[in-house]
Amino acid sequence: MARGIPSVRNRIGLRDIAAAAGVSVMAVSLALRDNPKISQATRERIHRLADKLGYHPDPEITRLMRLLRSSRTREGRTSMAIVDLYRSRDDPEDGYIAQIRQGAATRAKQLGLGVTMIRGADYKNNFKQILNVIRARGLEGVILLPPLTPLSFESAVDWRNVSVVATTNSILAPRFHSVVPHQFANMMRLIELTKQRRHKVIVSIFDETFDDRTAHHFTAALNWHDQGERILKVPAELSPAGKLARIDQWIARHRPDVIFIQSAAGEDWAMARKRALRKIEVIRLGMSKAGDMPYLDERPDHVGSAATDLLAGMMYYHETGVPAHPRTTMIDCEFRFGRRLKLSAAT
Repeated sequence: MARGIPSVRNRIGLRDIAAAAGVSVMAVSLALRDNPKISQATRERIHRLADKLGYHPDPEITRLMRLLRSSRTREGRTSMAIVDLYRSRDDPEDGYIAQIRQGAATRAKQLGLGVTMIRGADYKNNFKQILNVIRARGLEGVILLPPLTPLSFESAVDWRNVSVVATTNSILAPRFHSVVPHQFANMMRLIELTKQRRHKVIVSIFDETFDDRTAHHFTAALNWHDQGERILKVPAELSPAGKLARIDQWIARHRPDVIFIQSAAGEDWAMARKRALRKIEVIRLGMSKAGDMPYLDERPDHVGSAATDLLAGMMYYHETGVPAHPRTTMIDCEFRFGRRLKLSAAT
């Protein structure tokens, strides 16, 4: 045997771990996959023992076992999960999140991947439990949909042996590979387009948590163009009437040429003040409830589709767990112009 190549006989296997732990080989196999059939204490003990003995799973055997488990799924093929992060079962589905989910599912079908939808609220967003379910079902990958507010997962959550892609900047920790809109570049282009129309004063109306959810990309672009002092962050605790009054005061104070809106209260305000806004451009940063309101389309369907493409490659090459060097894919927007704003997105 060539020097430096370890003997197959010296490889630590499941039988060695089982003998040292005093349990069956099946128990070891289930424990190393964090199957909930094995108690948490036993799983942790077997993981520690495997690390101590120097156990490393054979990649080919791991791949064959994954294929075997996925063949037991209903659709008989490699499968992935799309997980939403709504806080409760009663939360209405957000239109932007729904389009990401649909784009991801459609692309998975094109690639021949099975898809399981998982509602985080059904498990009280306990990701230890959710990942146990994912592993027990033989699902190899996970797409995480955006949460409504920024969140961090507990450090104790074990992401090993699962490929993960996030579709948001709102998951603060750990950092996964992600696919998101190219928000800084999109906003820079939009500001340049409005300046070509000789607009000088921009007022932006954001929900209070919007800046954190978008990793400050929109506000960075506004600050670059010296428009940062005219950003209104609408407090969530204000009453609807209080929000409208706050926006009225802000607009009267700054007398804008153009208003960027990312706020349900801001959009309601714009629709209520329609007649008074005839000489002011109003542009929604996201999908618009008003059919004639121009908006910046972040292409959430493309975000979901690209997330599935990225995840499929990760599953093929067994890229699992929390990456040491997370990478981000950014999707350009398109401008959807209403009856008033007539600009060329190619400008």
